[in-house]
Amino acid sequence: MRDNVDAIYRRAMQPILCVGETLGERHRGVAENKVRRQVAAPVGDRPAEWVAAAVIAYEPLWASGAGDATTPVEEEEACAVIREELAQPAGAGAAAMVRIQYGGSVTAETSEGPVGAENVNGFLVGGASLDAKQFAAIAIG
Repeated sequence: MRDNVDAIYRRAMQPILCVGETLGERHRGVAENKVRRQVAAPVGDRPAEWVAAAVIAYEPLWASGAGDATTPVEEEEACAVIREELAQPAGAGAAAMVRIQYGGSVTAETSEGPVGAENVNGFLVGGASLDAKQFAAIAIG
């Protein structure tokens, strides 16, 4: 994973690191640990400037493409875990600069809650972006 991120940066592109858990992991209570590991692996010992410029999407596998969605509270909690994990190597200031998006089956109906929460800075819109009306409803709010 780390080598892939390095290659993306060498080509002057901005990666979006997507992290999330399966439904089974969520039910077993290991979702938070999985997300922490997924964030820590590519971040590692990177400089604070790199971390501050990162874009990370919380995209729970059980919700993405399935039409299921987390609650705004679950989204905020997961994104707070991501920010907390980023603060470990880079500091709270760098972690506060990271754009964290929610990307689990974002639709006009499910997009009303998380943006504006302390740790959710936007959406990573998948299939709904293919429908102009649906995408406009998400974008306009």
